[in-house]
Amino acid sequence: MEKLLQWAVDNSNTNSLSEQADAIRRGEAKPDPSKYDPKILEAILGKDDATRMKEAVECISNPEDTVENKEIALDNLELLIEGIDNACNIENMKLWPAIIKQLDAKEPEVRKGVAWVCGTAVQNNPKAQTAFMTHGGLQPLLNLLAHDADKGVRNKALYAISGFLKHNTSGVLEFEKLDGFNVLRVILSTEDTAMLRKVIFLYNSLMIDNEALATRFVKDGTFDDFQKVLIKYTEEDEDEDMVEKTLRTIHTVVTKSQASVSDELRKACQKAKDKYGTDNLNLVESEWKDLL
Repeated sequence: MEKLLQWAVDNSNTNSLSEQADAIRRGEAKPDPSKYDPKILEAILGKDDATRMKEAVECISNPEDTVENKEIALDNLELLIEGIDNACNIENMKLWPAIIKQLDAKEPEVRKGVAWVCGTAVQNNPKAQTAFMTHGGLQPLLNLLAHDADKGVRNKALYAISGFLKHNTSGVLEFEKLDGFNVLRVILSTEDTAMLRKVIFLYNSLMIDNEALATRFVKDGTFDDFQKVLIKYTEEDEDEDMVEKTLRTIHTVVTKSQASVSDELRKACQKAKDKYGTDNLNLVESEWKDLL
């Protein structure tokens, strides 16, 4: 602190200092290490993102640190990697192995936070998706989604898997190899409507990216599972939003795979249309014709 005060006295032109500091923060100028003590610069400007990311990963990897500190570190890390450059720097800084390892942490708060970090890093980021897959991150995420006892952890695992799969052809192939689609099918029969809603939406997004998946879902029975969801949330557990998302996904299967619409499915679609109304279900006339 004494050094910092002395430096401030020696450089008392506050307007000039403020301008220099702002320029450095914006990346328009670099500090002169021969002129300023690095510790003083750190105190004034704060730590750079790389240092903060490294310290966050060190914290969550430390078995002696508290869960509270790890949660704070994970929140900070997630904010930092919202920027695509920082997300790519996870690989450049060789941090992926340490992060992925903590998906198996004993504390559910840590597992949830790490899954959140993984999901944010890989979202719309092909480089991060590839790095994450290379380091074997998908399998532990699938383990969490399929088996974790904590609902919050499972939801964050699904968030991360969704971000990993979207616009990622090689990632979808790896997901299939690890039996990921069967894990998703189990969720189609779950009572957790929040997670089911997300899975239905994910299926639709994946088929839009990759039309071949629609044919796969017809052949493996997933298409029939969608129909069961439609019937359940039309006739038993009334849920307009679930019905809308399921109808949209069913329509994508039908149009992408050229699958025929059975009489049973046609009746289920008509019941949904009559019950909730065409305006609320957001399908246009031509789309209803495809289903009816």
